[in-house]
Amino acid sequence: MKKTILMICLSVIMVSMVMVSCKKDSTSSSTSQVSFALSADNSISPISATNNGGGIIAASTTTATAGSISWTSGIVNISKFKLEAKKNGKQIEIESKNLSNVDLFALTPSLISASIDTGIYKEIEIRAVFTKSTTADIPVKLRGTFTTAGGAIVPIEFDFNDDATFNAEAENITVNSTTDFTAKLHLHLNIVLSDVVSAELDKATRINGTIIISSDSNPLLYAKAIVNIAKAMESKGYDEHKRI
Repeated sequence: MKKTILMICLSVIMVSMVMVSCKKDSTSSSTSQVSFALSADNSISPISATNNGGGIIAASTTTATAGSISWTSGIVNISKFKLEAKKNGKQIEIESKNLSNVDLFALTPSLISASIDTGIYKEIEIRAVFTKSTTADIPVKLRGTFTTAGGAIVPIEFDFNDDATFNAEAENITVNSTTDFTAKLHLHLNIVLSDVVSAELDKATRINGTIIISSDSNPLLYAKAIVNIAKAMESKGYDEHKRI
């Protein structure tokens, strides 16, 4: 009798183990990788001779002309990237931290990756988060030259050092276990100072011959720039890479 009871108990335990195992397998999900990248475009930025009423100058040329800025270098330090979306009707968030000293002009942008579950993601928004720094590694530093209306070439620098989150909407994406994705963000440089009149830049305070636009130097120009830089961020879709 005791032997029969023992056999029954063992059978119940085995059945329970199979049921738990089956349940675990049915809820497991495969994962892929999503990478984030930030680069810049429109390095030649026309500057209006007169106030454009807050409009955006979308045009860009290939060579610097009178009343334009030629951005030649740009370094950003990103505290984190966040992808927010809906999957199966539920809000999800994927985060990847610390992408430092990113060269905006690099032919191959720096990447930072995070795991993402397979599935269909909708209503996607990608956020690039910047954090004010007390060191030299500030969120955004742009350097270039400003060509005045009279043809003089003046060094210019834009130092963005504030807490900020820049949002860009992205298209829906279907993630499978055989493909990795890179979410691309672009900073349109021709928008950053699009509300600034060329005469303002020509009269701006210069430090050792350089026009520096920051919270401490030429703060009125800086205030215009920080409004526009939020408008300058745009999603450029995804690159897909088959997993090896």
